[in-house]
Amino acid sequence: MPAKPVTGELEFTTRSQAAAQALREAIISGELVQGDRLLEQHWSKRLGIGQPTLREAMRELEYQGLLRRTHQRGTYVAELSPDDYRQILEVRIPLEARAMGLASERLTPELAKELIDIVATMADTERDEDVRRFHDCDVMFHRRIWDAAGNPYLRALLESITFRLFVFSVVGRWPESPNTLTERRAAIRQHQGILDGILSRDPRQARRAFVDQTVNYWNEQYGLDLRLSD
Repeated sequence: MPAKPVTGELEFTTRSQAAAQALREAIISGELVQGDRLLEQHWSKRLGIGQPTLREAMRELEYQGLLRRTHQRGTYVAELSPDDYRQILEVRIPLEARAMGLASERLTPELAKELIDIVATMADTERDEDVRRFHDCDVMFHRRIWDAAGNPYLRALLESITFRLFVFSVVGRWPESPNTLTERRAAIRQHQGILDGILSRDPRQARRAFVDQTVNYWNEQYGLDLRLSD
C-alpha cells in the first residue's frame, strides 16, 4: 500500500494563512464557484477573524489566481475561459519543462519513491468522489519536482502561474461530469507519463515526456489547440 502524501505543504502559523486555506477548500469543494462574490462580512464572521485578516488571506488567493478584485465592485472567484487556459499553458509548459529536466538530473532514490507513491495514490482515487484528495496529490507531485529542480526563482514563477490550473481543472468537472472516470484516468495516465520521463534521469527525455503528456492531455480533455514543442 503506497503511503499517502500529506495534504498541504504549509503549517498554518497565522490566522490569515488558515483563512486562505479555508477559502481555497471552499473553492475546491465547489461551495464557492467561478464568478461568486466573496462577502467579507459573511466570511470574517464564519471564520472568526477580523476583516483586515480576511483581506490578507484574500490577497494570497489573488496572487495564486483564485480570486480577482474588481475596482469598487468587490472580490470574486476567478473565471477561466479556454483562452485563459491556453495562455497560461503557453507560459507554464516551457518553464515547467525546464524544471523537469533539472529535477531528472537531481533525482534521488528517496524522491523517486515519493513521486511513485504519489502517482499510485492518484490512481487509487480513480473512483473517489472527493476531488480534494486528487487535487492534493496533483499539487504535491508538481511541487516536489519544482523543489528538486533547485531553482527558487523558477519555483516561484511556476507557483504563481500554475496553482489556479490545479484548482480550476478539477472544480466543476469532477464528480458531476458524466465522463468522470474517463477524465480521471486520462489525468492519471498524464502523470504516469511525466513520472516515467523523470525516472529516466535523462533531462531531454524528461522534458519531452512532460511537454507531450501535458499538451496531449489539455488538447484532448479541454478542446484546446496547443502546439508546443520541447
